[in-house]
Amino acid sequence: MGVSPYTGKVLRVDLSTGKSTEAPTAACAERFLGGRGIAAKIYWDEVPPQVKALDPENRLIFATGPLGCYPAIGATRWVACGKSPALSPEHFTYSNFGGHWGAELKFAGYDALVVHGKADKPTYLFLHDDKAELRDASALWGKGAIETRETLKAELGSSVKVVTTGPAGENQVALATLLADNDASGSGGLGAVMGSKKLKAVVVKGARKAFPVASPERFHELLDTFRLLRGGAPPSGEALTTGPQTKKDVCYGCIGNCARRIYQAKNGLKSKFMCQASFFYQARAEKYYGGKTEVPFLTAHLCNQYGVDTNALEVMVLWLWRCFQAGILTDESTGIPLSKAGSLEFMESLVRKMALREGFGEVLARGTLKAAESLGPKAQAELTDYLTLSGERSGYEPRLYLTTGLILAMEPRRPIQQLHELSLLMGRWVRWVKKEPGAYLSTDAVRAIARRFWGGELAADFSTYEGKALCALKIQDRQYVKESLILCDCLWPIIDVENSEDHVGDPAFESKVYSAVTGKETSEAELNRFGERIFNLQRAILTREGHRGRDADTVTPAWFTSPLRQHFVQPDCLVPGKNGEPLCRKGEVFDRQKFEKMKDEYYALRGWDVATGLQTMSKLADLGMGDIGEGLKNSPGGPGVA
Repeated sequence: MGVSPYTGKVLRVDLSTGKSTEAPTAACAERFLGGRGIAAKIYWDEVPPQVKALDPENRLIFATGPLGCYPAIGATRWVACGKSPALSPEHFTYSNFGGHWGAELKFAGYDALVVHGKADKPTYLFLHDDKAELRDASALWGKGAIETRETLKAELGSSVKVVTTGPAGENQVALATLLADNDASGSGGLGAVMGSKKLKAVVVKGARKAFPVASPERFHELLDTFRLLRGGAPPSGEALTTGPQTKKDVCYGCIGNCARRIYQAKNGLKSKFMCQASFFYQARAEKYYGGKTEVPFLTAHLCNQYGVDTNALEVMVLWLWRCFQAGILTDESTGIPLSKAGSLEFMESLVRKMALREGFGEVLARGTLKAAESLGPKAQAELTDYLTLSGERSGYEPRLYLTTGLILAMEPRRPIQQLHELSLLMGRWVRWVKKEPGAYLSTDAVRAIARRFWGGELAADFSTYEGKALCALKIQDRQYVKESLILCDCLWPIIDVENSEDHVGDPAFESKVYSAVTGKETSEAELNRFGERIFNLQRAILTREGHRGRDADTVTPAWFTSPLRQHFVQPDCLVPGKNGEPLCRKGEVFDRQKFEKMKDEYYALRGWDVATGLQTMSKLADLGMGDIGEGLKNSPGGPGVA
């Protein structure tokens, strides 16, 4: 007998009127599963393409997944979605969080929260005891995100969970983030959307603490297997993230097998310090100070307080430094000590001026791409191969991993979870090639994984562009399921296993867990069908907002002409080649003509129109999305469907 893993309710709050309403989750979840899927459906239904990111009519959507709140499976992540001012043109975007806030929203009785309108004064939303209460936040306006969170917890009780934005969000800076409990941060410019609505924070206090499981015995057997499969050593820490000054910081109900850490500085400051935020300023600081210091941590903490995206800031710092070296910008012309890049003084000045829109910070508040455009061709010429079209750090780009060209071309921003499925596996293979201690992922294992997860061995041969279209499609569908259930990127998918004979994971494990929880037997293929549907829904949204098929499906132009010199994630630029032999991609470009052929194959596999890259009515109907197709036929910019 089936049970529902949902609370069954979506809460809508209109800040303009102060009114709140509830709607059934099932209206979205039956076709689009949860998390990013139901957020996209709400957005499709409620945000017309002509609405601007900072208009009251834009929605700020917080959504959880159906597997959230179940113990030990790494499924209590949550998303925020809406139209982003950080993108040009403005598009729908998404942000993925960890910590405890998402679980608390579900415990409070809601699968999703939709905020629209604009308050007439600074406000925060308090969800408790089945009430949605709007309260005055005038005393909090202007305060940092961390300070705001701790102030609200002191006032309302330490058990409440808070998501807020800092001064950057209040001032509608394109790089503004959201920050929640456990310093869970979300990028994509949605902090500016929150600030534009005069909404300082959303505070949640839940009452419910458990959700039913249809097949408890089967579920616990799967948990035991999951712990075994994911019970090895966690990923190594970065920079200052290990040692006596750090401790684990586990998301709600998780096994904690990741590098998530809280670091305590010598001055007593404590904050999450891991992954990109822990190393984006490390090399510059070490060069400036002549060795390791706490400056990278203090910089990350500063960004959290002001509510600024460290990934986008990394690109901005590199661009500013290049402009300084070229004589385009100076300390005097910007009021920022560019000559001291690498110092804490430089970052304090840069982040403060941008977040408060002071002086040259007004230019930077628009984001790196728009700032460069406003300064003219010389400044734009310093934007080269180190960034994506969305203005984020390039990271796992197609001159190294051919498949990621298609992955990046189809998204409004850098889809890190999709990129990780390929790149993190390749990183483990490189360790095996170099015969590093503990390395286990051999060429044979990688090729077996490619057969099982990516559609064939050609997906793991980077001497050819063949097999990459199918690989991209399979990664996309699987990752859209992951971001809708919502599962942690550190633990899912179970693509490789250290402590097994062949080291090949199980792509059906998600469907097994979903089936055990719901009692609704769902196969791997059926679950991936959800992913295909959600991916097509986002494609429809982007098309309606002006992303029109083949011409828009592209990547950073410099990747077609500038040879790969180095890669900050994988310095040796090694990938498997023919027969699995190590192949160095240094000096290679992403072949434009072969990329277009990859797109031909990809569009055909998707069931889209090959000539235009537009979705087809027949494919959308096959996915049970005929209504979406009708919406595209009648979209304001002209028919967006073939």
